[in-house]
Amino acid sequence: MPARNSAGQFVSSSFKLSMTGGKAMSDRMRRLAKSTPEAIAAALYQETEIEAKEVKRRTPVDQGTLRSSVHVVGPLWRNMRKFVYTLIACGGPAAPYAVYVHENLTAFHKVGQAKFLESVIMESRPYIAARVARRLKFLKGA
Repeated sequence: MPARNSAGQFVSSSFKLSMTGGKAMSDRMRRLAKSTPEAIAAALYQETEIEAKEVKRRTPVDQGTLRSSVHVVGPLWRNMRKFVYTLIACGGPAAPYAVYVHENLTAFHKVGQAKFLESVIMESRPYIAARVARRLKFLKGA
């Protein structure tokens, strides 16, 4: 969620999400990742889109600019395509105030809430790996 620093430059806040599961699920995900990286990227993107819809639903609305800025970025690859991730982003030049709205726990919103992005991520964190795995199983026809 970009905000401006004292020099007027855009800076961003980010959340890091790591998922752990049972050893069997982790091993299966690693094997699937080696054999079908594009399928994993697609499944992750689709699940991230679902989360982004919930982020939009929780985003406070004054004129709608902040809510309309919510979008999915990715899939993005790191370390020679060994790691794939997606992001849910909001704010940017159209709504540089996003971080302030997100973090202000004392503001009253007729529509939406503070922590509109973080709350969705924290709630889905225990389930996202299993959801991606189910989607991969469906995609592979298994």
